[in-house]
Amino acid sequence: MFLSPGSRAGRRAAAFPAGTRMLFQQSSAPPGWRKDTTHNDKALRIVSGSVGAGGSVAFSTVFSRTATDAHTLTTAEIPAHSHAISVGFSTTSNNFVTGLGLAADSTRVTATDGGGGGAHTHGIDLRVLFVDVIIAEKE
Repeated sequence: MFLSPGSRAGRRAAAFPAGTRMLFQQSSAPPGWRKDTTHNDKALRIVSGSVGAGGSVAFSTVFSRTATDAHTLTTAEIPAHSHAISVGFSTTSNNFVTGLGLAADSTRVTATDGGGGGAHTHGIDLRVLFVDVIIAEKE
């Protein structure tokens, strides 16, 4: 159907030149528009400069997480700390202190290790509310 540029419908049709892209909250593009499927399962980012795309994890994957990834601490990540010790005296068994080359009534010190080398996670809930939209390009 031909729309005269001077008609009201013609002015509305010319309001968006071919190649214009818009967001629509519907599953298919309206008449005169083509659905652009280049981007899927991504978030929108508002920028003031050049446009682009990036990232490596799909929107649905990130925002369905309820815990961080598991992580095992390395020695470098463990802060300086101390461990409790116990001190005991031996006056009845000379075998223990003699075997160590100590005199009777010597002090015995022991410390216990901490940690078990296992991974841990932290709870997080990123299940944000969202609205799905499509990108359509004016034909």
